[in-house]
Amino acid sequence: MPNSPSGVPMSNADTRRGRKPYAGIVKTSVSEPGDERQGDYSREQLVRFDNRFRARLLLRAFETGAESREAAAAMNGANASRPR
Repeated sequence: MPNSPSGVPMSNADTRRGRKPYAGIVKTSVSEPGDERQGDYSREQLVRFDNRFRARLLLRAFETGAESREAAAAMNGANASRPR
C-alpha cells in the first residue's frame, strides 16, 4: 500500500470495489448559457425549494423540541425561523 506524506498507509484504489476516485480532474471549460440550470429547474427555483424545505425542517424541530427558538435566534440572528 502506498504511504501518504505523513507516512500513514493509504488505500489502493485498484483493490477497492466501486467507483475510482476522481484524481486530478479539474473543470477547465468556460461556462455557457444554460449551465446555471440543474436538470429541469433554474437556480432560483432550486433556492426557493431549499428555503421551503429548511423552513419546514426548522418548524418541525421547534414542534418536537429538538431545537429552541432562542438557540436558533442566537445562531442565525433575529430572523432564524424565516426562510432565507
